[in-house]
Amino acid sequence: MEMLEFLIGTWKTEGNVRPDGTDSGTIFTGTDIYEWILDRSFILHKVDVTMGKENIAAFEIIGGLDVKSKTYKMRSYDNSGGLTEMDAHFDMKGMLHLVGSNMRSQLERKNQNLLIAHWERLVNEKWVPWMDLQLSR
Repeated sequence: MEMLEFLIGTWKTEGNVRPDGTDSGTIFTGTDIYEWILDRSFILHKVDVTMGKENIAAFEIIGGLDVKSKTYKMRSYDNSGGLTEMDAHFDMKGMLHLVGSNMRSQLERKNQNLLIAHWERLVNEKWVPWMDLQLSR
């Protein structure tokens, strides 16, 4: 879990959902808060962003490191009643990859105060760019 220490804190979130042919895209802003819970065994991730005119709130629990596969389990719950499960792992260059059944992301640490994420989603069995975001403090 110590490898995820860089996430801990409050982040200003800014980004955009890319246009997909059915809409022109959406700008979003808000906050992401990561905090240690249960004696640093897990991280609680709180999301509060506004996408267009819609408020998106979520709680995510990150933890449960599988030592063999070197992946962290992630489970999030949002204010629309949704549940998302993903796995996270670091590549050889230190990039954090988040992988779910129909979405995935690469989270890059630019420095202590800036994270950049590029998300893709699965559409007709093909991964397509979905949204880009920046976390800063």
